[in-house]
Amino acid sequence: MKFFPILFLIAFAFAQEQKSEADKRAELLGTVNVSRVHSLDDVKGSYKSPRRAMFMSLIVPGSGQFYVGGQPRYIRGAFYLAEEIALLTGLYYHSIYKYDKQVKKYQNFAKAHFDIGRYEEAMNGITVYDENKESFQINYGSERENYCKAIYGPGASAADGNCVSFIDGLNFYNTYYRGSIYDASAFYRTIASEDFVLGWEGVVSDPNAESAINEGRYVRLGEAKNLEHYVSLRKKATNLADRQAIFLGAIILNHIVSAIDAALSAKAHNNSLYEEKLSFMDRLRLNSNFTAGENFRAETAVVYVF
Repeated sequence: MKFFPILFLIAFAFAQEQKSEADKRAELLGTVNVSRVHSLDDVKGSYKSPRRAMFMSLIVPGSGQFYVGGQPRYIRGAFYLAEEIALLTGLYYHSIYKYDKQVKKYQNFAKAHFDIGRYEEAMNGITVYDENKESFQINYGSERENYCKAIYGPGASAADGNCVSFIDGLNFYNTYYRGSIYDASAFYRTIASEDFVLGWEGVVSDPNAESAINEGRYVRLGEAKNLEHYVSLRKKATNLADRQAIFLGAIILNHIVSAIDAALSAKAHNNSLYEEKLSFMDRLRLNSNFTAGENFRAETAVVYVF
């Protein structure tokens, strides 16, 4: 029983110490006004999943920001969505619509100014000595196999070499060509080579070409303005196709940036539900350990109770 007074004194001293600490905090901070106490039911449904927000914006940029809510996030979401629409529009207009239009333009130009029969006849008409026929085939026939396959199909190069060989190319054309092309894309790519210049309308042949060929040398067989124009048309189409990679890269980047922003926005939103918010004066007093008395009171503090 003699220990009870001692225990009582210890408990009393501890309580006084705790009270003293509370008084010190009250003196330091002043009276804190509580504007509202939120219960669990108040914040129920306010939590936003960062993972869901990120996934939504990864699929449709801006949708994650709309899901989180809040005026600044609505503005950023609208920006990401508008940017997506602009990039998709640019991708379609430059890399699909204008590209297809340009492809049809150079194809129609080739149909009007390049003739397969003219080319075969001109190549067949070049006088090549027997000892130079192999070098002639090598110098001017690097694209010949692809050319034959594009016109007649895969079996053309295996048909006794008649199409691939310049010697029998004209006979092969007269026998098998029916006015249709097997692979238009490969054909229009191949005839852009200067080795096919003699097939173009308005070509000016080089009078010294035969002597150079029979010396085993490579020279351009002629000049054709139509070929130069055709190459420029194809180059414009290639430039339009290259823009596709730029637009696709920008679209992917927009998805990624929007997704990261949405996840961070959701996390910031959730943090605002649980953290205690002190006024400017409260933070100033805590950081400086300065008190100016009861005249300087904390403005607002929001405490969430769960």
